[in-house]
Amino acid sequence: RMGYNLRTVLENCRLLARAGFRHHVSVNYSFNVIDERPETIRQTVAYHRALEAAFGADKVEPAIFFIGLQPHTHLEQYGFDQGLIKPGYNPMSMLPWTARQLLWNPEPMGQTFGRVCLEAFERNPADFGRTVMDLLERDYGCAPLEEALHAPVEGRKAMATATA
Repeated sequence: RMGYNLRTVLENCRLLARAGFRHHVSVNYSFNVIDERPETIRQTVAYHRALEAAFGADKVEPAIFFIGLQPHTHLEQYGFDQGLIKPGYNPMSMLPWTARQLLWNPEPMGQTFGRVCLEAFERNPADFGRTVMDLLERDYGCAPLEEALHAPVEGRKAMATATA
């Protein structure tokens, strides 16, 4: 959905593993992006489990993060429009109330991800990412891998075109 050909990425990962790559693999997951829903969570879990099967579960580290509202972006404009932030805010502020406003975690999935992350911190803060993935699988299940690899790419018309 974000423009990656996951089938190609997964096949290349399998090739790396078959060629003897045995190092740590960090996979960045930004949950609750625009259009996140239970079926996309199940697809993400399926893809992650396929990476674990390729490299070994002990080698694949899911890094969980939330998107932050950044200056001069569509999400920042959305934040203004929704009253989440006000013009003149300081995007570099580290104050907790400012940081909370800049995290992108909207409903309808926002409370779900908040609950899962808090539960993961309580259960196993030293292995947060894997615990989040386990909890998401517990709550939503795991899609067939083919479903995850066939997720449609959606988006809008290109904003620029290249010319020769």
